[in-house]
Order: sequence, then structure tokens, then C-alpha cells
Amino acid sequence: MYESIFVTKLKQIIDNGYHAPHADLERYTMTDPRLYISHGSALFYWRTNPPIYVLDGLKQKNRKPRDCPKRIEAVQALPLSEKEFGPDPIDVLVSPGEPRAGRPRLKHHLQRAKLPINTLCPLYSGIHVASPELCLVQMCATRTFVEALEIGMELCGTYALRPEGIEDSAVRSYTLINAATFAKHVNAWKDLHGLAAARRAARYLLNGSASPMETKLYLLLCLPQKYGGYNLGKPEFNVDVEVPQQMRKSLKQKVVRPDLFWRNEKVVVEYDGAYHDDKRQAARDALRKSVFESMGYTVYTFKRWHVYDNAVFAEMVESMASKLGKRIRPLTKKQALARSSLRGQLLSTHS
Repeated sequence: MYESIFVTKLKQIIDNGYHAPHADLERYTMTDPRLYISHGSALFYWRTNPPIYVLDGLKQKNRKPRDCPKRIEAVQALPLSEKEFGPDPIDVLVSPGEPRAGRPRLKHHLQRAKLPINTLCPLYSGIHVASPELCLVQMCATRTFVEALEIGMELCGTYALRPEGIEDSAVRSYTLINAATFAKHVNAWKDLHGLAAARRAARYLLNGSASPMETKLYLLLCLPQKYGGYNLGKPEFNVDVEVPQQMRKSLKQKVVRPDLFWRNEKVVVEYDGAYHDDKRQAARDALRKSVFESMGYTVYTFKRWHVYDNAVFAEMVESMASKLGKRIRPLTKKQALARSSLRGQLLSTHS
């Protein structure tokens, strides 16, 4: 269900042959200078642009960033847009011995080893961008564990954070990374900075989160206690649950999609943001809850203040743990510090 757009595009390229979406790319030669957008600038690109890119041939070999600009004039001639890659300095990869022209507009990151296959995506006019998976590895190398998890859940989910901040996110109809595929890749890749952190993060990434707060709830509820979570086990996100025939007319839909869903334990978690305070939406939420309950599910509805109030949140989690057959163990001093840190990072900062 959650096949990443990266894999989808690769399949289209294999099916249809190489296609250059921009005339500039067709005119571009291998001897012209190139830039390889990476790290935070690549993340900005994937958050704010539709994933229209091609691979350099059907089977892209392992590569190092080559043919980097030798002079500032060459950098200035490249079509670097703040709308695509964010404000300066723009993060770029360079290989050892390659020129590092373009300071202070560019921030260079040394890439010593060859990159894994299909991790540099050509856009146009010599501009390449790190694939979503490579970008996530780079984020794991430069961000905290919790920040990297939030970014990973976003790339595996169907929302994108906007530069304005965490409350301003956009819904998209595709995922950029498949969590299982990412785990497979990072366990096979070698010699990349950030791989150890990426392998650790991959254990906890899931597909399908539809909002920043769904991600925060999941991390708070389900990370192991050593990371500050409550260790309630992994749910499914926003999966189809069939509505009983007799209730389809009133709900006006055949399926419902719970935010977080423990199928075997019959537990549903819903997050109600500010728009749920609208009377019509509140009535619809009540109907959804009654549908779940009629099917034998226990529904826990978290509002924003429930999440931010530590005592209220802990009380709700205790009830959830009982339904899920989990035991909330007393925290060690180290685990208590980890929980305080987790809540601080998730609830007071943004990626």
C-alpha cells in the first residue's frame, strides 16, 4: 500500500525509458559543472516540490559527486532557487579533490565513499538532489535521534512540514520513503556517514502517518522506555476499516481510517486538532467513534491539551496500556530523563 514515490518513479522510468522533463537537461553535457544538493537543502526540496525527477540512465552506478563548479561564476549561472532548496547556504556534496567554489552561498559536505545506487536524482541543468532515502541518512547524521525520527516519519507519511513551522503542514497523496525498504537499504549500504544512526531510527519508522501530531503521539506512546516512550507496541496508521453495512448511510462512507490502530487488540487512537472543535466536525467525530465502538473497538481520543499535559497524558496511557495488555513499568532515573527529553523535543520544537 505504501510504495514510495521514489520506487514508483523508478518503475516508470524502467517501463518508459529515460525521459528528460526539462529542455535544459537535454542540452546539458557531462562536461558542464554540477551541483549535488544534500542534507537540509535536499529535505527542503522534498518538502516543498512535487517529486518530478529522473534517474541518470536506467541503472545508475555507484557515484561520487564529480564535476563540481570551479569558479563562483559557474555557481551563479546555475538555476538555484530559494523556493526549491531554501535559503543560503545551500548544502552540497563534494568528493575529495573537487573544487569548493561558491562560498558563502554553498555549504560543502565531503563525500569520501561512493554513493549507493540511485541515490542522486538529476533535476535540470546540472542540479542533482539527494534521494529521499539518502537525505534521511544525512539527517540522521546531523540531527538528534528524535528529530531524525520525526523527519523519517514525515517522509514515510502523507504530510510535509512547511518552512513556516510545525503547525503548518501540507497533505500529500504519496509517501517519499517506504519504511521497510529504507530499513533494508540502510542495513545493506556501507561507508556512509550516519548509517549507524539511520539503522537505529529505521527500527521505529512506520508508513502512513498523516500529520505531525500523529507522529508525535506515536513516538510518545510507542518508543521503548529507554528513549522516553511508553512502549505500547507498533500500531498501523490510517488503514481502511470497513464500516458495518447498517451504519454506512449515516456515516456516508464505506470505510473509516483510524489515526493509530492496534488491530488485534481492537484499540483505536484518534487525534482531534483545532478544526475538530467545529460543531459539524465534532458531530462527525462522535459518529465515527460510535462506529468503532459498535465494531468492538475501544477508542481513545487525544486533544492537543491532553498531549501537552503530562499528568493527563500519563493517565490516558495507563488506561490504554491495560487494553493493549501492556504493563507500564516504573522508570529508572535514566529513563525518566529520557522521557522528559522526549517530551521536550517533540512538544516544544520542530524539525
